[in-house]
Amino acid sequence: MITIKNKIEDNYFLPDDSKEAKVRLLDFMAIPEETFISCFGFTLQEAYDVILDLDSKGVKQSLLLDYSQGCGPSARPKIKNLIQKCSNTKVVLTAAGPKSNRPTSAFFHIKGMVKIPSDKRKAPFCMEGSTNVTISGFSQTNTMRFFANKVWSDKFVEQHLEVREWALKFLPHYQPSILADNSDAVDYFFDNLEYFNSDLLI
Repeated sequence: MITIKNKIEDNYFLPDDSKEAKVRLLDFMAIPEETFISCFGFTLQEAYDVILDLDSKGVKQSLLLDYSQGCGPSARPKIKNLIQKCSNTKVVLTAAGPKSNRPTSAFFHIKGMVKIPSDKRKAPFCMEGSTNVTISGFSQTNTMRFFANKVWSDKFVEQHLEVREWALKFLPHYQPSILADNSDAVDYFFDNLEYFNSDLLI
C-alpha cells in the first residue's frame, strides 16, 4: 500500500467520456519514452500500431499481458504480429504472479501504464484504468485516469518487473519469444494454443 498526496489527475468516466478517453490514451501511448504496460485485456489495434511505431524509433517498451486473454481470438494475431516485428519491445504473458495465493490459476487483472521520462527531473507519466485497452472497453461503464507521480510509478514498475521475471522463470511455456527463434516457430506457437474457457475480450 502507498499513500499519494497532492496528485493532480484527469479522470475519464466511460462511456460518457469514451471518445476523449481513447484519444487521450493513444496520445499518452505515443509519448516516446521508456514504457511499461501491464494489462489484462489488450486488443485495441490502434494501441498495437503505436507500439510498433515507437519500436521502429528505438523506444524500449515492456508489455506484460494476461495469458488467458492473450490466447483469445482477438489478441492472439496482434500479439504474434508484435513479437515478429518488434526488436525493442519485450512481450511477456503471465498469470497472477508470485504474490497471489493462486499464482498460476488467477488472472493478471491490472490495467495500467507508465512512461519514464528521459529527463529525470520530471515525474513519470501514469495511466490507470478499470478500462481494458480493448474495443469493447470504451463502450462499458469504466474509468480511466492520467497523472504524473513518481511514488505510484515506482511501485507499478516494481510490480511489473517482479511478475515479468517470475513469468519468464516459472511460465516459460507461456512465452513464444523463448520457445521461438524465428517467425515459423512463433506461428507454430500461436497456431497450436488451446483457447481458455474464460471470457475472451474484444
